[in-house]
Amino acid sequence: MLPDDALPGDAEASRRRFLQVTGITGATALAGCFGDDNSSDNEEITGDEPMTDRTFTAPTSVLPGDMQWNAANESNYPDRPGFVVYDRLVYFRATSGEFVEGALADWEIGEDTATLTLQNDLTWHNGEDATAADLVRKLHISLYDNHPIGNFTSVENVASVDDTTVEVGLEASVSEPVFLNSIKSLELDTPAEQYDDILAEMEDDSESTVLSEFAPEEPIGTGPFQYDSAGEQELITTKFEDSYWADNVNFAEYRFRFIDGNETAWQAIRGGSVDALHNIFTSPDIMASFPDHVLEIQQPANWGLSIAFDHDHEHFGQREVRKAIAHVIDREIVAENSSGGGDAKAPVRTPTGIVGNFDGSADDWLDEPDAFEDYAGRNTDRATELLESAGFSKEGDTWVDEDGETLSFEFKVPAAWNEWVDASITFNEHLQDFGIETNLVTRDDSVYFGQDLYGDAGFDAAGFWWSDGWTYPYHSLDWNLNSWDAQNVYNYPTSVDVPPVGDPDGEAETVELAPELEALVGMDADGDDARQKIQQLAWIFNYDLPQLPIQEKIDQCFVSVENFKVVENSHPATSVQYPTTYLPRVGKLVAKADE
Repeated sequence: MLPDDALPGDAEASRRRFLQVTGITGATALAGCFGDDNSSDNEEITGDEPMTDRTFTAPTSVLPGDMQWNAANESNYPDRPGFVVYDRLVYFRATSGEFVEGALADWEIGEDTATLTLQNDLTWHNGEDATAADLVRKLHISLYDNHPIGNFTSVENVASVDDTTVEVGLEASVSEPVFLNSIKSLELDTPAEQYDDILAEMEDDSESTVLSEFAPEEPIGTGPFQYDSAGEQELITTKFEDSYWADNVNFAEYRFRFIDGNETAWQAIRGGSVDALHNIFTSPDIMASFPDHVLEIQQPANWGLSIAFDHDHEHFGQREVRKAIAHVIDREIVAENSSGGGDAKAPVRTPTGIVGNFDGSADDWLDEPDAFEDYAGRNTDRATELLESAGFSKEGDTWVDEDGETLSFEFKVPAAWNEWVDASITFNEHLQDFGIETNLVTRDDSVYFGQDLYGDAGFDAAGFWWSDGWTYPYHSLDWNLNSWDAQNVYNYPTSVDVPPVGDPDGEAETVELAPELEALVGMDADGDDARQKIQQLAWIFNYDLPQLPIQEKIDQCFVSVENFKVVENSHPATSVQYPTTYLPRVGKLVAKADE
C-alpha cells in the first residue's frame, strides 16, 4: 500500500472503510459460492462442550512480525486477527436482516438521540474495565476521521451518561437501519492507554495525521482472544478468560499462520496445516480436491464488481455511451465465467444500485420492476441506436465519434483479484466484438488503490464496487450517487437531469442528489415514504448509470471438522461476518473433546 500521506483524508477514510467492511486484503479475499449444508461428518453442537487445550489455526495475509494493530493505519494491519482480538459494536445477521449484540448490549434510536449501552462486563485485555468513556473515545476519533456517522452527529453531541451508556445527539433525523448500518463496522479498539494522546492531538489539530501514523506493536482488545506472541510465520492469540464471550469458547488458542495466495491456502486446508480458510473464492473443481471433513459455509456479501466510468472522460461523460456499453455486455456470461463453473456470482438483473440479485429481492423495493431498463445483454441493436444518437458512427468495424476519434478505453483492475480479471476478460471481448476498442490493464494493489483510484493517475474505466456491503438501499444508493468516492473517484456530478420514474421519454428535470439522500436518512425504513424515495433514487441510478453493476457475489469460508464442530449453513449465525471469527464467540464453532 502507499504511505498514508499519499491519499487525501476523505480518500483514506473511504478506502479504509471498504477494506474493513468487505475484508479485502489481496487475492485470498475474493468470495465464494452456494453449496449444500454441512455433511454428516460434522457432529452436533450440544452447548455443553467441555473446555479443551485445542488450537484453532487459520490464515493471515500479513507476516506476524510486521503486524501493527491500528486499523486506521493501513500498513500491515491484520484484519482477520483483529476480528477476534477486538469486538465490533454490533453484528449483523445478513440472512435475517437482524442486528445482534457485540460490545453493545442494547441501543435505542430516537428522534433526537441515539442511546448506546455497553455490555456490563466488558474488560480490556490489560485488565481495565471497558466503559462508556471508551466508547465515547472511539466515536470521537471516528468522527474526526470522517466516519459516515458524521452525516448526522458531531463530536460535541457524543457524551457518556453513566459507566455503560453513551448518548449520541442527532443533528438530523435518522432511521434505525441507517444508524446501525453506519456503525456496524466499528470495533471497540481504541483503549485509553494507546489512544488518549492521539485523540487529544486530533482535537487540537483537525488536519493531524497522528491517527494514520500510529502503529502499535501489540493490541489491547476486548475480544475473546488476546495477543500472546508473534513469530516469523505465526501469530498466537489465547483465550481471554474475562471476555464477555468466554463461556462460549472451549479452545485455548487461536493461531494465525502466514499464507500468501490462494494456491497456498488451498494446499494448507488440504494438508491440515490450518483448520479453516476465512473467505476465499474457490471453484467447484478446487473444492472437490478438499478432504471430506472440510465443510463450506456461505454468506451474502452484498457487493460485487462494477465498472466505474470516469464521468469527466470525453466519451463516458455521455449517458448514451454508458448505456450502450451496458447493452453490449452480457452480465450472465460474465458471472458464469468469473465463478469458475460454480454459482459464486449472480449477474445484476436490473441495474438499480440495490443489492439482492441472488434471490431477486432487489426488485422487491420496486412497485413496477418492468418499468426499469434491464439492459439485457447483448442487445447490440439498442447499443447501436444509443451510440448513433450521440453522434457516433462505424468506420469499418470500429466506433468513432463526430471528430473521428475512436471510442476506446483502458480498463484497470487489480491483478491479484483473479475473478475480477476473469470477468474483465469476458466483457472486454463483448465490447471488442461490438467495435469498442478496450485494453485490459492489470495493476498491483498499491498502484491500483493508490495512483489509479485515489491518486493522480486516474482511469478511463476501472473495476469498482457498486455496494459496500450494506443491505438497506440508502447506503448503496448514497455510495453510488452522493459519496466522496462518487464525486472524487469517478467524478459523478452532484445533480442530474432525469425524466419522471417509469417514463424515460418524459420531460427531464434537474435533481440535486444530496438533499434527496438526506431526506431518506430520516424516513421510517418500513414506511411508504421511504419506499417511494428509494424507487426515485433507484430510477436515477438506472436511467443515468453512475456505475454499471456487473455481478453480486457470495462469500465462502471453509472449516475442517476433524477436530472442531460447526453449525450448519442454515443457522442464522453463519451469516454474520465472518463465520471463522464470529461463530467461536457464540459457541457455534467449538473444539471436539481432547483425545
